[in-house]
Amino acid sequence: MTDMIPGSRDFGHCIGSGFIIAVGVLALLSVSCSSTGEGEQKFDVYVQHPEDVKQLKKVETTLTITPEKAALHPDYQVLQEIAVPFVPEYKIGAGDVIEVAYNIRYEKNPGEYRLEVQDRISITLPYYPQYNSSVLVRTDGKISVPLIGDVVAESKTPMELAAILDKKYTKYLTNPSVTVALEEFNVKIDELRKAITTASRGQSKIAPVTPDGRIAFPIIGNMQAEGYTLSQLEKVVNEKYADQVRNLNCTLILNEIHHSKVYIFGEVERQGPLEMLSTMSLLDGISAAGGMKKTANTKEIMIFRNDGLERPIAFKVDLKPVFEQGYTFPDLRLKPADIVFVPKSGLAKFDDFAELFFTKGIYAVLPFSTGVSASYYINPTGVTTVTPLTP
Repeated sequence: MTDMIPGSRDFGHCIGSGFIIAVGVLALLSVSCSSTGEGEQKFDVYVQHPEDVKQLKKVETTLTITPEKAALHPDYQVLQEIAVPFVPEYKIGAGDVIEVAYNIRYEKNPGEYRLEVQDRISITLPYYPQYNSSVLVRTDGKISVPLIGDVVAESKTPMELAAILDKKYTKYLTNPSVTVALEEFNVKIDELRKAITTASRGQSKIAPVTPDGRIAFPIIGNMQAEGYTLSQLEKVVNEKYADQVRNLNCTLILNEIHHSKVYIFGEVERQGPLEMLSTMSLLDGISAAGGMKKTANTKEIMIFRNDGLERPIAFKVDLKPVFEQGYTFPDLRLKPADIVFVPKSGLAKFDDFAELFFTKGIYAVLPFSTGVSASYYINPTGVTTVTPLTP
């Protein structure tokens, strides 16, 4: 009968499970290697050396939309012999800054002047001076006059109002002969001028778009701006002002827009979008994202780009020369809407697997209450000896 090494039954179970684990690890590594090999074919360029940047520029030059290509491309047009994309009109967003230039027209208007709220008029009865009055058009559009009381004045011409008053006074007076004259008018324009006139900008107003997408305008108040194009908002603003102020035209100028963004994900300290406040290199972007984690794979930084190209491109960058030779790829600059992905190193991927498989998996298979380890060696006779170690 063959002697058994003490504890060999349990450790045989361990070795069997360990063999399964080893097979799983090898399978994971083989899949990882094979997928890396397949992934190489998806990248247009692999930037490992300075001359590879020139190769990237060649790829971009080859794919750049020319006027000849634009003629056959449904998403492009040719303007002044330059191929430009059909870009949707820019829509205003929170954080944009708009300048509103107010143009008050003083040219001759063939139409008769119509009374507005806050206008002041004088009402004269030449034969009955005791009923003469100077009145203000109230916010409800009415005036109050002696003997008659309230009368609607807003939107009436002075002659029309005089005719209405004359008819009403005829009930009480003989031949009243009422006349109406303007004393103060265009009061809203005066108020607007005071609100918008500054020494530095003249008759204009700087209006930032608030986080809730609104802009505050004098007289007409807050209005929704986000989601409108500039021309659409200008039309709505002028329509609103036309109901309140005569002979006014507004021109809207987009002074500032929220900045273009790049997107950085993966093994960096702060993932997400970054505003491009100025020209940004790859190192600038990674630095702005808090730098790379220790688990980052510096040899295979992935960048996906579709800025004015015929089709999106993807390329990889090897940043090891930055750390080994101090070369920073100064010509490799990020472009708006670039997506940068910093992958994990192979060791970090293995660590993740080990944590998942060994820490979370093996105890489900071998639920020991204490740690178990074993050492083994192969002796010259070819017999494997397993020596359990007592925890």
